[in-house]
Amino acid sequence: GVFSLQLSVQAEIAPVAQVLVYTTVPSGEVIADSAKFNTELCFNNKVGLSFSPSEGLPSSDAHLQFQASPNSLCAVRAVDKSVLLMKPEADLSPTSVYDLLPVKEFHGYVHGSNVNLAEPLWNCMTVEPIVRDGITYVPVTGVNEEDTYSILKEMGLKVFTNTKVRKPWFCGPSNHIYAAHPPVALGSPAAMPATPMYAMRTSSTPEEVTETVRKYFPETWIWSLVPISSEGKADVEVTIPDTITEWKANAFCTSADTGFGLSPTVSLRAFQPFFVELTMPYSVVRGESFTLKATVFNYLPACIRVSVALAPSTHFLATLVEKDKESHCICENVRKTVAWLVTPKSLGQVEFSVTTEALQNQQPCGNYIVESPEKGRKDTVIRQLLVEPEGIEKETTQNSVLCVQG
Repeated sequence: GVFSLQLSVQAEIAPVAQVLVYTTVPSGEVIADSAKFNTELCFNNKVGLSFSPSEGLPSSDAHLQFQASPNSLCAVRAVDKSVLLMKPEADLSPTSVYDLLPVKEFHGYVHGSNVNLAEPLWNCMTVEPIVRDGITYVPVTGVNEEDTYSILKEMGLKVFTNTKVRKPWFCGPSNHIYAAHPPVALGSPAAMPATPMYAMRTSSTPEEVTETVRKYFPETWIWSLVPISSEGKADVEVTIPDTITEWKANAFCTSADTGFGLSPTVSLRAFQPFFVELTMPYSVVRGESFTLKATVFNYLPACIRVSVALAPSTHFLATLVEKDKESHCICENVRKTVAWLVTPKSLGQVEFSVTTEALQNQQPCGNYIVESPEKGRKDTVIRQLLVEPEGIEKETTQNSVLCVQG
């Protein structure tokens, strides 16, 4: 006959469900079979996390919204996506959480510190060959068939019963005991974006220029605890850092009622269509010359004309590597790099400030008309460079002996 079973998949049976079906026939023999099902790695505490909006300008405000079981306590982090690219194992996922479980499924019979229990070697049946008319007949046993005992053992189930769950053991000619089927291996518990459109203006009327000053470039943006209200929600207002990047955030929550929960990883894109980035070493020696590069990016759907300037300072000398130009033409999805040869004069943290501005200039870029962005027309980046003293570091060791009297 054929019949069906309906099983309800819950978080309690994750990550693996083992199903045993058996029946006892009138002779006392038990017939059984088992199946294993890998389930979705889920949790009872359903945690949701989202940014509103999912894209914003540097230094602008955004909201981080939570959904979880009422009165949960959530831990949230948001890091630069480059951190997860360098260390993908640092990303918290359902798989990494379930891998922390000491046991995910059972195999075999173990005792104490994963010591396998020995098989009983008694009550064997003697098998004697039968000779008829000079022909020897030896009983044939099914060596590839599992019995109910091996199925129960594979699932780690121990059963007390007087039914027949095992195939008979046969005694060999020299009283060597062997099974009618190969031994079952004993094991320890198994470890188991669409491109946005930006408005442009072509008016030549002088207007106040909105400047974006960027000087906060962390790798870890958010690292905090957030309590969830009795309604199962929370809203945290955050300020987007100045890095032009994609931020990756996720959270896990714990509740006295529903236990542990983990949110999917969500993203916030910190972006502006026109910006400048600086390339410089981490540290230099005073008097050593290095090249400071400022790269201007244009992701606007039109050409713009920009000016790039390094703020003067008494802490360093700077000269342009190429011939000085009042402005540079940058079209859609094109970048322009301006470089200075810099020689620091002061020790410690020296600050460099580079400003680029989209000019309202009617001079065309080749065959293209120059336009001006509606917002973010002026971008300033401030970075610091460590200037160390010249010379070679030396260590001197002095020994002395103290004599105590008394």
